Amino acid sequence: MTASEFFRDVAKGNYLQFTSNPGSRRLLWNAIVSMNTVAEYVALDRLGYSQVSRQTLDQASRQIRDTNPILSDLKYCAETFKHVRKIKDHPNLTVPFTTIATSTGVADHDVATWKIDQHDLSQVLEKAFAALSGLSELK
Repeated sequence: MTASEFFRDVAKGNYLQFTSNPGSRRLLWNAIVSMNTVAEYVALDRLGYSQVSRQTLDQASRQIRDTNPILSDLKYCAETFKHVRKIKDHPNLTVPFTTIATSTGVADHDVATWKIDQHDLSQVLEKAFAALSGLSELK
């Protein structure tokens, strides 16, 4: 599956499902998590779909996110959804870990709760979709 196919068939499909039922937490989750993966697909496209190291792929996808900062916000939200919490570990064992963000308060059909840290999930999704739609690899 190419970057444009993934975007069209998976990420955009999930986004359109969410926009037609904007109160569904499940559809929001699907749209955010799948849309976050698009940066890696675009990075692979730019690398010619060749076999590359994880470091090379991460660097290429980081450049895409650095060029479109909303995609970094999307990554933050997607990772928080997938892992439930963003936790900062402290190297000093006498200092406890700190929860930075959590997705446990995101309630179904209660858009007022649709925030992770300072990020409004619906706005992040909408802006990320617009940013990705502008990438030439996805046309």
